[in-house]
Amino acid sequence: MRHLLLLNILLLSLLTSGIHAVVAEEIYDHKQPVDPGNFTYSGYVEVIASKPSSGKAKLIVDDASLFITGHVNKWLNPFTEAELARITVIQAGGSLFSNNSGDVDLERLYNDSYLTDSLSLRAGKMLTPFGEWNLVHASPLVWTTTRPMTTYRSFNQFTSGISLNYADIKSSLPEIQLYTQPDGEILPKRSLMRLRNYVHVTGLHLNWPSGLNDKLGLSLQHAQVENTDERQTLAGFNFNKEFGSLAFETEGFHAHLTGFNASRVRNNEWGAYLQGAYVQSEHWSLIGRYEYYADRGYSTASENSLLGISYKPAPSTVWKLEYVERHGQKLNLSTGFFASFSAFF
Repeated sequence: MRHLLLLNILLLSLLTSGIHAVVAEEIYDHKQPVDPGNFTYSGYVEVIASKPSSGKAKLIVDDASLFITGHVNKWLNPFTEAELARITVIQAGGSLFSNNSGDVDLERLYNDSYLTDSLSLRAGKMLTPFGEWNLVHASPLVWTTTRPMTTYRSFNQFTSGISLNYADIKSSLPEIQLYTQPDGEILPKRSLMRLRNYVHVTGLHLNWPSGLNDKLGLSLQHAQVENTDERQTLAGFNFNKEFGSLAFETEGFHAHLTGFNASRVRNNEWGAYLQGAYVQSEHWSLIGRYEYYADRGYSTASENSLLGISYKPAPSTVWKLEYVERHGQKLNLSTGFFASFSAFF
């Protein structure tokens, strides 16, 4: 039954992605107004094919996400994102759906209350505003199939609590997000990228947008690793800049760790990546990336480089192909080929 539902979602996305693309993007970044009283449904789907140098080739449905958003009044503006994730379609040595281990995840469930024209209060489970990639990680909106470790490995990807958000209508001040998570995450998702859970999280994110896509962001966060005495204080930055047909982006962070953890070999953890894209036309782009990551649990750093291409036949649909070369400590990324298809519906 779950597989039948998945195939229906995939078919629906192919048939309607072009019609609802603009609406989907507006819902995802949650910056565009919705007509009062309306509830809107949309989402995206991503299918990934991978062939790592060590490991089995496989084809998976990594995400089939559904967004539901509404605007009732200034106090009640709910948003929900749920996804069917990590469905193995086929794996080398197996038959169709023979290695299935999919999940249903709750990515976001929150409400926005607009206190003034510039100030809003968000309560519930939300994407943590640390860096840029974590806030716009939907596959049709990012350049590559594989995600830099810098953008998720050392902090909580989701915050369950409250966030006070400020956006100056005159754009003379940066956008400000101040958030706190008093306890653990609501319905934490199972993910191969998740290393640890966090409690008692507080953070601040500042964003200076410039033009359509250029921006500079600064992030601060303090958290405790759940069920341990380990605490961490992180500082990070993100920067996006376009020069005609060239687009550059980078993120980096540094974490200072305190408290006891027998498996920790360093008290400072850091990572950074630099990515560039050459937009040859409205359909074709060439992407390159380099990342350096020094994990708290290993004395040897991990490095990876990427070369890829993307083809966008329509604004809502993207095909990607890339090769990743890893050196040093093996963490989340492996050497090999990765390809994907993603689309809004």
